[in-house]
This record gives sequence, structure tokens and C-alpha cells, in this order.
Amino acid sequence: MTVVEELRSVLPRDRVLSDPAELFVYEFDGFTIARARPAAVVFPSTTEEVSAVVKILAKHGVQIVPRGSGTGLAGGCVAFADGVIVSTVKMNRILKIDLENRVAHVEAGVRNTALSEEVAALPGGAVYHFAPDPSSQRASTIGGNAATNAGGIHTLKDFVTSNHVLGIEMVLSDGSILNCGGQNGCCEDGPFDLPGLICGSEGTLGIITKLWVRLVPKATDFRTMVATFTTTADACDAVSDIIAAGMLPAAMEMMDGAMVRAVEDAFHFGFSKEAQAVLLIELDGIGPLLEWEMSKVTAICETRNAAKVEQSSDPSRRAALWKARKSAFGALGRISHSYCTQDACVPRSNLAEVLKRIAEIGLEHGLQIPSAFHAGDGNIHPIFLYDDADDSQVQNTLHAAEKVLKYCIEIGGTVTGEHGVGVEKLHLMPYLFDRATMDQFQRIKSAFDPQQQINAGKLLPSDKVQVQLLKPGRHVPQ
Repeated sequence: MTVVEELRSVLPRDRVLSDPAELFVYEFDGFTIARARPAAVVFPSTTEEVSAVVKILAKHGVQIVPRGSGTGLAGGCVAFADGVIVSTVKMNRILKIDLENRVAHVEAGVRNTALSEEVAALPGGAVYHFAPDPSSQRASTIGGNAATNAGGIHTLKDFVTSNHVLGIEMVLSDGSILNCGGQNGCCEDGPFDLPGLICGSEGTLGIITKLWVRLVPKATDFRTMVATFTTTADACDAVSDIIAAGMLPAAMEMMDGAMVRAVEDAFHFGFSKEAQAVLLIELDGIGPLLEWEMSKVTAICETRNAAKVEQSSDPSRRAALWKARKSAFGALGRISHSYCTQDACVPRSNLAEVLKRIAEIGLEHGLQIPSAFHAGDGNIHPIFLYDDADDSQVQNTLHAAEKVLKYCIEIGGTVTGEHGVGVEKLHLMPYLFDRATMDQFQRIKSAFDPQQQINAGKLLPSDKVQVQLLKPGRHVPQ
């Protein structure tokens, strides 16, 4: 029997795709530069079915590639080397919501927002939610959020996904099932934080099938502010000053002038097209304290030459402002055939010089690079506009992005804040980490997946699956 025939012996025929026309949409994720057609895509609906599928693929020596909704931005769920994608989207059941203990038990394919919506519909549940909020949260799955340790707009105060995962069920490369942590976050196998290790491993250690996650109280009161600046440097300095003053906003997001104009042209949210930077700041907590914090934040922004500071406690205005921020990337579709969103993390105090250097790199490579990013935690998202039908533009973009990432590393930053390494930044891992550290990473990978069959060639270099996106040489438009 062929691999596909064996897979169809354990799954219904309609849950095993092998027709090239059906496989086309699985050639890439949100990072469209990395492309490869899988040999097949399978849709198990239970952990036991995932285990059966993995045993078949392991027997045949086939690469096994976990995939959620495919919203990742680093090529992490693309199946190279004729791999088979194991999709978790059919595993979308919310198994238990325990409001008394503030936890939920979910399958990996549950959408991020679906959990909070179901919690809110329960008696007494309206005050709780699942806090991680990546911009893709209406589509992205909780299993995928955990695999990439996703962040989001409210990461500054609510932290990343790993801080909200208590336990994980995962199928290993031989088809065995690992359970670690649990409802109370306790590991039965010792004092090791295995859920913390698995979160952010980008599907290279196994296939997450179920999770225990925290439910936390929602803020009962908030203030949303929009500060408009005539220079990006002033906006960046205001961010550092606010944190240095001892305040911790729920969120502090920034859009540069190019992004503000793109968003305003597309969606008409009321931003000034003359702005060179806009800060969206949200404060939450107790009403009287919020008024004091808001006045202090306003004073700091004005000290940093803010042209205008809008203050609001109106829920509808708040929703509109955050919709504007989450619509930023979609707005770029009106002005560019393609775009590549980068994701580095730098010290807040370096934000102004980083944006200046990105602008210089854009000029060197003839690229427009607008930005919309999580300024509060230094997680930058320069967005490179190009045409993916022109390979010289693709290579030019990759070389420019490499320059940006190397610069961020050199000033004390890192190659990813939330999107992950995938294949996109794989070649920069040895640039960021020394040989001893990389060797230790490989030992951990080998302990979980000795045959390098699960998502090999992602996150860590592999001699089994090698992908080269960046061609040698300098590609600058003439």
C-alpha cells in the first residue's frame, strides 16, 4: 500500500487530500515566499487518529508537518521534502470550561476567539476571557498560538501564550501520546516545565492535540488614547518614557506615517494623514486611578511634542481604534501586490534608531517599508512591499529583511518577538546563538524526535530537510 492508501485506511477518504488541485492552497502560510506542495494533507479529528496517522508516516519515513489555520508568518507549516501536513482544524471542540477554577480544556483546532465567545455565553462567564490576542485571532487556532508562542496587542500586560497554557497533550514522532502539565499546571514526571518548553517549539517536537489554558478576568474599566506625532523619534521616546514612569499600559501600539495613511485611505478611521506616527495606548484598571494615569500619559506625550492626544472611555470608539490597528496589514493590499511582515524584538530605548535604520535600508534597496508594531514591548513589524511575481524583488526583499534582523541582533535584540523562526529566519539562528547553545537545542530536538521526522528544517538547521530562500549576493534595483 502507498502512504496515501494507508492513510485512507485509518481516516475517511474525504479527510485525506492528495489531488494537486486540492493541495495548492496548502503550499504556503502567511509567509508566501516559502512554498512547497505537500504530498498529502490529512484531517484527523481525535488524538487517537493523529497517533495512527503519525505511526503510518513514521513507518514510511515521511516528513510530518503540523498545521493549524495556516496564519503563521514564517513558513513554519509548509511541507518541504514531500512531507504530509497533519491539520488540526477538525479538532475544534471545547471540552470543558471550568469557571470556578478559571481554566478551559480545548482541542488544538479551536479558534482563539471562539473560546472567549463561548466563555462569555455562560452564566457568570462574561467577566472572563482567554487573554492572548494575536491579530489573526479570528482565524488562528489555540494549538497554533501555543506552537508559535503567539503574542498580540495586549502582550505588554497580559504576556504571551505560554503564560496562559497549563497543560498540553501532544503526539510524538513515534505516535505515542505525551501528557504534560494539566488543569493545575502540574507535571507528573518531575519539576520540569514541559508545557513551557513545548510552547514556541514551532511544531518541531510533536503535534499538539489538546491544551489546558487559563481564563482570566477581563478589565472592568479602561481608557483608550490616540497620540499623534510629527516624528517617529518623538513617538518612540514617549513609549520609553511611559514605561520608565512606572506605568504598564494594557497595550501600546504604534503605526508610522506610511501605515497611518494606508489605513486611513482604506478604512477612514479618522487619523490625520499628516501624522508621522500614531500611538494607540490602552490603560485598564480602577476608574479613579485610570484618570490619573491618563493625565500622566498625556503629559508625557505632550512633553515629547505630540501634536494631538485623544482620550476616550467609549466602548465603540475603543473597538474602532483596535479594529484600525488589526486592519493595518489588510490595508496594504490596496497599495502592493505582496508584502513580507518582519518580526524582531529590540530594547524599547532603541526603537527610534531602529526605525531610522529600517528607513535607511529601505532607501538602499528601493523598498517601501511601513511599520505597525507592539511598541510597548519593543516588538517591531517592518512590512516590506514588493511584487512576488518578480524573483529579483523577492530576493531584494529577503536581503533587506536580513539586514534589518542582523542590525536588531547587533544592538541587543532578537530575530523574533512572536511570529517564530520557521524557515524564514532559520539561517540567522547561528548568528544569534553560539555553537554550544545551538548544540543544546539540537539535543532537545533529538530527545523528542530522534529521526527528525516532525517539521525538520524549521526553527533549527537540519541535515534531513534543507531550504534555501535567500540566494547569495546583493539584490538592489538598478
